[in-house]
Amino acid sequence: MLITTNHQSILLLCLASSITLSHGAPQQQQQQQRPVYTDHYFQPSKIQKENYDPYIPRPTPIVDENIAPVEYYPSRMNEKLPDAHQLTLTEKQQYIKDAMVFAWDGYRTFSWGSDENRPVSNRPVNTRNGWGASIVDGIDTLYIMGLYGEFNEARDYIANINWDVTHDSHLVQVFETTIRYVGGLLSAYELSGDEMFVQKTVELVDRLLPAFDTPTGIPYQYVNFKTGKGVKSGFPDGASCLAELGTVQLEFTRLSEITGDWTYHHVGQRVYTTFVQLKTNQPGLFPHLINPDTGDAVGDYISWGGMADSFYEYLIKQYVMSGGKDDQMKEMVIQSIRSMKKYLIARPKGHPEIALLADLNGETQTPKMDELACFAPGNLLLAARTIPELTDIEELASDMMHGCYNAWTSTRTGIAPEVFAYMDEEGSTVVGNLTGRREYLSKTYGVFPLVSSYILRPETIESIFYFYRFTHDRRYQDMAWDIFNSIHTYCRANSGFSGIGNVDAYYPNWDDRQESFFFAETLKYLYLLFDDDNDSSEQQQLSLNEWCSSTNTSF
Repeated sequence: MLITTNHQSILLLCLASSITLSHGAPQQQQQQQRPVYTDHYFQPSKIQKENYDPYIPRPTPIVDENIAPVEYYPSRMNEKLPDAHQLTLTEKQQYIKDAMVFAWDGYRTFSWGSDENRPVSNRPVNTRNGWGASIVDGIDTLYIMGLYGEFNEARDYIANINWDVTHDSHLVQVFETTIRYVGGLLSAYELSGDEMFVQKTVELVDRLLPAFDTPTGIPYQYVNFKTGKGVKSGFPDGASCLAELGTVQLEFTRLSEITGDWTYHHVGQRVYTTFVQLKTNQPGLFPHLINPDTGDAVGDYISWGGMADSFYEYLIKQYVMSGGKDDQMKEMVIQSIRSMKKYLIARPKGHPEIALLADLNGETQTPKMDELACFAPGNLLLAARTIPELTDIEELASDMMHGCYNAWTSTRTGIAPEVFAYMDEEGSTVVGNLTGRREYLSKTYGVFPLVSSYILRPETIESIFYFYRFTHDRRYQDMAWDIFNSIHTYCRANSGFSGIGNVDAYYPNWDDRQESFFFAETLKYLYLLFDDDNDSSEQQQLSLNEWCSSTNTSF
């Protein structure tokens, strides 16, 4: 299905959260022909698995039910890797693969079957209901890196997950479960053709559907897996946040394409009825909290950062997934981006060359930006290359890419903070007058840390991936390598990679956290950025001529 832009014709297939394609995997026929939905969604050709390496013996699971809260530990600096110009693309990719093997072996040794490994204290922790989030979320990264023995081991574990057995609480968060578990399962199916993954996906999604049984179709935040009932959030009015209610649609539609059961697709799409009807002062932008019973906005706080980010991300990805035929989604994309440009874009004082996003409180901009929002440059570029009416935003996307990258290069570690701030054109900041280090960073780079921690987030790397794949400009690979080099230097711990407490310290403490998205997103995007030794997009893994990614590195 061709989507024609003024730049090129792009065949883009948007799958579910974490789906990837590895060239060289021969085709395997499915057991039966799946029914094809009759609207603009379609069923792609299947991918076969090749003969894997022998199984690696499974380690003995270690389970600590009473693990302590996150603690900070003194860190050590690792020796920096060679600079970008000193290595070939293949050598860079091997360093990233080695990082994956190191962190996976640490998880496998100390925390197998738990959701995460604590890479400093070498202990397991369950944060996502105890089903092994790192295994399910990271399984496709194993595959595309050619770690087929580890992939098989993960497959064997997944086959025995019992969704009815939850760690600590029967409450299951719909959003996190969808992007980490549902996406990982669909990914494994796309790569291997193994129907077991579809069966496990259906079992899990069917248990999530009660959350959508609301007057508006907007899901409650949780499902109680013991009672089978949806449970509201603890926000005012039991509100659902924008990102959570708008970040299941790609996964649910893909599951419908695979199974022929279009219940999942229609459940996901029903939420948009509210947003077509919801009128705001900034058309196409919505407050970050919505009452799931009435569809009314709760407050007037608008952001493209945390609690809202992937709602906007999934609009363009769904339009792409429809083959350019979903006119309602196209209009939502155009409207949201036009309003974002009008109401949220800011240029820091003294730095007109970079663009950043502000949050909006009522009618007032707040000059700060989440690292989470650094998905936006890549998302805007995808929109510019897909929708002819938005080709003019490509320069803005580039300026924002520059702004997000400055958040990395400005700190002493070369790592971006969780939230960074800036001085607006009137000279105002969220912290008052700037002095010392903040004043220097603001004048030199246009940004300074506000929340100084880093938890191995991938969003800037994701945007760099899009910029490199669309432009083939090698400077984006150099940017990605510098980021990886900083992560290697400051985050590589005892049995994996740890977040750090202060990105602008010479010797930052480790936070002893390694979330599953480090496997599923951060390392995957970095690996794919160095996948090719030529400019032929047809020879790349996960070519954007065939695939697009969603919020947890969905392909």
